Amino acid sequence: MEMKPLFERVHYSICSEKIPPEFYGVRMVHLSDLHGAWFGKNHNVMIKAIESFHPDMVLMTGDMADSGREGMESCLVLCRRLARRYPVYYSIGNHEMTLDCKCRKALFRQLKRWGICVLDNEWQTIVRNGAHVRICGLTMFLVYYKDPLGEFQWGIQFKKEDMERTLGKADPECYTLLLAHNPLYYPAYREWGADLTLSGHIHGGIIRFPEKRLPGLLSPDLRLFPPYSRGHFIEQGQQLIVSSGLGNRFLKRICNPPQLVELVLEGEGSRWSKRGEKA
Repeated sequence: MEMKPLFERVHYSICSEKIPPEFYGVRMVHLSDLHGAWFGKNHNVMIKAIESFHPDMVLMTGDMADSGREGMESCLVLCRRLARRYPVYYSIGNHEMTLDCKCRKALFRQLKRWGICVLDNEWQTIVRNGAHVRICGLTMFLVYYKDPLGEFQWGIQFKKEDMERTLGKADPECYTLLLAHNPLYYPAYREWGADLTLSGHIHGGIIRFPEKRLPGLLSPDLRLFPPYSRGHFIEQGQQLIVSSGLGNRFLKRICNPPQLVELVLEGEGSRWSKRGEKA
């Protein structure tokens, strides 16, 4: 009997005239929302799939760690194994924010010991042969997560000005990649100057329909048809990729497998492409 695949591998080619030629062909893996899930013993299945792609770096967009033993152990095992092989950039989601202060500090301290770059409203410049791009990590206060049981404030907005207060002004001459867990406020990220934004949080909408053009059904706060639930969005020449995530915190995924997202930077003359496969 054929085994059910553990996750879906989705591939995107990212094209922009702002990408320096020195970065053409750079390969990146995007992981999000692990939530205590395991992919083989010690994540062997996940590690094997990532190795087969030969990435230059691994980008994590939050909720990789979670409260409870499994939620923390799964994250630490995967991060430790990846940090031995690749540069890893880790941005913070709402579940890392809800860890108690002592646990959260211990987590980030351990990640940094392994050489992982934790981007807590910070940015790093990546240099190749004299050219550079910038990777930024946005940490959003819990009041911006639409959880009626949490700290969310009704009517609150997150705008370009909030981005500038948080991360400073974007450099319009530098290709900027933003790791932002929550895609809900993508218009603010785009207007700020993020050329490519990577997000998660929505879990693909939890339930999806066979008609691929339809959005996911539910957000984590049980709102219907959330925007930017999964996939590749192009607005005003800037791009957003939303992963459906790896784990799950509530309800059962339907027509919505976990995702390992693989990205390749290319020049403006290249075609947009997307290909998915099971692993």
